[in-house]
Amino acid sequence: MQFFQQMRQQGVSPNKFTFIQVIKACAALRTLEDGRLVHKQLIQTGYESDLFVGSSLVDMYAKCGSIEDAWRVFNKMPSQNVVTWSSMILGHVKCGQGQKARGLFEQMQQEGVELDSVTFLGVLKEIF
Repeated sequence: MQFFQQMRQQGVSPNKFTFIQVIKACAALRTLEDGRLVHKQLIQTGYESDLFVGSSLVDMYAKCGSIEDAWRVFNKMPSQNVVTWSSMILGHVKCGQGQKARGLFEQMQQEGVELDSVTFLGVLKEIF
């Protein structure tokens, strides 16, 4: 986060790939406040509607235990992918909401989102 802020202070504009990496770092470190700061900066760039950036945000919020923020991003996205759905499902598991996670898993299947084998096994392991 320090290098990201330093980059911004020096007038270097991050691209969407930079934002994704910083968001992933916030998720890995479970630093919700830093993630929210990056999200605010991200909104100003217009990258928020990008599928991969949005998926990273959903994942970060879910991993940091802020399901409400994850839902806000999820619902604003023009479309969702397997990563976004899986992040929401696993976020509910993390927050002790296994029943809601199962419901989301079923909803994801009904909407025709295709799972790869790694995601499928990871989700099943966590919710069943």
